[in-house]
Amino acid sequence: MISPPPRSRGTHPRAAAAAAPALRMGLVMLAVALAGAGYLTLDSLSRRTPGLVPRHRAEALCFALAQPPPFAPPMMVQPSAALVRGRFGTMTPAGFALQELMHFTDDMVIKQQIQHVGDFDVAIFWLRLPGPENQHWLVLAWMEDADLAVCNFRFTGTSPVLSAEERAWATRLMRRVLLPGYFRAGTLPRVRLRAADNGTMPTFGPRAG
Repeated sequence: MISPPPRSRGTHPRAAAAAAPALRMGLVMLAVALAGAGYLTLDSLSRRTPGLVPRHRAEALCFALAQPPPFAPPMMVQPSAALVRGRFGTMTPAGFALQELMHFTDDMVIKQQIQHVGDFDVAIFWLRLPGPENQHWLVLAWMEDADLAVCNFRFTGTSPVLSAEERAWATRLMRRVLLPGYFRAGTLPRVRLRAADNGTMPTFGPRAG
């Protein structure tokens, strides 16, 4: 008599058929979970505010002022920066180039000085802005070959006279930005600024946004 062939030790066809839907459901759930994680990642990246890289040293100094710890004067301070390329000779003093550029008169100058920082001589001006508002302008300027670099810090105070409080906060400001490491020729300070919604630089003080 011929014996029947032995049964396979594999899964019984009925058991395999019963397990198939559960396996498919597990794969579907895994795919949904991966898709959800990918969506959350993309959504998080799309909501993250990009960091702005400074275009030149003057802008980098304004970015550096926005780094921790907070710079929080009791009056509003509004920074701006500019780089004027190739308008002046390489031997032009920064103070002379600044006056030629801004056309301010001698009676607008409250105080001026020169400070050597890193590889550059920085001209420091306190200017009194014309108009009904009590505004003073702290201006830092230096030459990079034939380019004039300028940082402006507009102080809004309560008096037409430069106050001791404004001077004190200006000193703190300059201690943070007039660092030798920020003024090395050929390199920019390694700072970034979190981009504002309107693309402008931050202001500092009680009315800062």
